[in-house]
Amino acid sequence: MNQRIVDHFKTSAETALASAELLADDILRASRAILETLDNGGKLLLCGNGGSAADAMHFSAELLVRFQKERKALPAVALVSDTATLTATGNDYDFDQIFSRQIDALATPGDHLVVITTSGNSPNILNAVQAARKKEGIGITALTGRDGGTLASMLDQGDCELRIPSDSTARIQEAHAIIIHCFCDLIDQHYCGEH
Repeated sequence: MNQRIVDHFKTSAETALASAELLADDILRASRAILETLDNGGKLLLCGNGGSAADAMHFSAELLVRFQKERKALPAVALVSDTATLTATGNDYDFDQIFSRQIDALATPGDHLVVITTSGNSPNILNAVQAARKKEGIGITALTGRDGGTLASMLDQGDCELRIPSDSTARIQEAHAIIIHCFCDLIDQHYCGEH
């Protein structure tokens, strides 16, 4: 049992380091796109399912409240947070539309959609990206894993995909959390004049 515990830490660290080497430039590019959105008065729209939904709420809270430094509150909406909207959409329409319906209503030009998915195959995430595409001027960043799933083929050159090099849901989620903290740190640096 002790060895299983050690193995969790070891494989997590290995995945994190491999992700850093593979994705550092893309994380910086995605951070710049997010900062451009915020600098220009746009907002972030965040979504995911299960643990990725929790990651979306985590990221939103870090922006709305604070990460490590005192700075102004930043506009971020976790599309997973409104239980009434989620259940009404699931009941009256379809669970596949729980995010796209909100994007139809809330997204405006200059906003940025961040989708978090370990598989890249969740229909409600794919529909969210399609809904964002129908709006003009919405940037997209996708945190994925495995082979990127169907989502990878939907992304354009201007979009950012941060694909964790792992097939393990747990390892992918752990690396996604580090990427979110990278975003938060770079945002802090930007707004605190330390970039």
